Amino acid sequence: MRSVANRIADATGARGAVARGRDHLVDLLNGDRRSPVVRRNEEDDRHLKLLLRFCLRPTSNCLDVGANRGHFLRVITTVAPDGRHIAYEPVPHLVEQLTDEFPGVEVRPVALSDRDGAATYIEFLDKGFVSLSGLAEQLNPETVSLRRHTATTIRTERFDDHVPDGWLPDVVKIDVEGAELQVLEGAVLTLRKAKPLVAFEHGQLHGNSDALFTLLCEDVGLRLFNMDGEGPLDRSAFIDQLASRWNWVAHE
Repeated sequence: MRSVANRIADATGARGAVARGRDHLVDLLNGDRRSPVVRRNEEDDRHLKLLLRFCLRPTSNCLDVGANRGHFLRVITTVAPDGRHIAYEPVPHLVEQLTDEFPGVEVRPVALSDRDGAATYIEFLDKGFVSLSGLAEQLNPETVSLRRHTATTIRTERFDDHVPDGWLPDVVKIDVEGAELQVLEGAVLTLRKAKPLVAFEHGQLHGNSDALFTLLCEDVGLRLFNMDGEGPLDRSAFIDQLASRWNWVAHE
């Protein structure tokens, strides 16, 4: 009877929810009062850094889409100092910072998308929300209306049209606040050739989750995992986990 109950609990996610609640209570008793979202994000960041250190070779090539302040680019350039790295970041003051700090990285001051052209970019100004900046058409209008921000017109690129001759990425990191499907669609030819490890952010509110799964897992031929290493996830498991997760890894 207990084994049947356990299987039901696993199938419904009840046992996992109880475990997460227990862990959260322990953290509160120990004085950790960070929100579950902050704690989840910090844990996922640690896992991704560890994954990069395990997977990258000194000569690995990396593509960092939405490099921001170089949080992961620092790990990439340290572990793969002899690789050729390309970073995309459309915000001018961040481009300047990245160019100064990473002279060996090709920093491209545009946003990756599914076409060459132009788009409106929203940059949030409030502390704690800067990293949520992105293409206006992909952001939650309510979030935009509630936060101080600036809107500028930026250039967009389709990566498959701007790949250096003979260059293929071993690792692709994508953090573009809802525009990840467009980025992947614009790089699908490169992804098919390279079959890289793809680490990306994608949440339930971003939409296009079904199409994203189809592109990565069926078109490109990668397998999908969450940042705790659970997987490979099928389509339904991926969709179900979107309620509580937003960081993912795909690889062969």
